[in-house]
Amino acid sequence: MVGGLVDCPLCQGLKKIGCPTCGGSGRLTSRRGDAVVQTPCPDCQGDGVCQCTACLGTGVKQVVPF
Repeated sequence: MVGGLVDCPLCQGLKKIGCPTCGGSGRLTSRRGDAVVQTPCPDCQGDGVCQCTACLGTGVKQVVPF
């Protein structure tokens, strides 16, 4: 087998994944007394997606031959 590049198995080549901190919602929910407060997720800045952690945002992974 010859080494090469393939689409990242985690993001399927899209370079982004759903944010693991907010579950892709873009918001974090917390309680302050009786009030429920939603704030933008600090990890994805409210977008709901983050750079893929497996390919570091390149969309590809190196295949290593055996």
